[in-house]
Amino acid sequence: MMLSCRSLAQGVTKGFTLIEVLVALSICAMAGIAAMQIAGEHINHLSSIEEQTYASWVAENQLVEIRAQGDKWPAKNGVKGKTELAGVTWYWQEEVVRTADSSFVKVVVSVFTDEKREQFAYELATYVDKEAGK
Repeated sequence: MMLSCRSLAQGVTKGFTLIEVLVALSICAMAGIAAMQIAGEHINHLSSIEEQTYASWVAENQLVEIRAQGDKWPAKNGVKGKTELAGVTWYWQEEVVRTADSSFVKVVVSVFTDEKREQFAYELATYVDKEAGK
């Protein structure tokens, strides 16, 4: 018995089976989940970079103010303050450390995101000549 082309075509189904569709959907779903995780991590990383950038500006501004005061700067340890930048209140603290040369001190400005100074954001240090204006 010979089969004609017409009888073969009638026996073949056109399209995908349910299993094939489910496998394709699961692959697309896994790819979508992975893309969402990567996008979320990217957004978190960008906000962290933004926070560190603003905190560095606060620390740099504080050190510029210290240098601008020259010999009038009291060089006290533990001076605290707050600064408004980019719609956020930043809290900073100065630490003055003695060096081997008595005319120089190391000044460390630490910047925090909370008033209790528990959420550390950035730290910047420089050396100041206490006798520069004399």
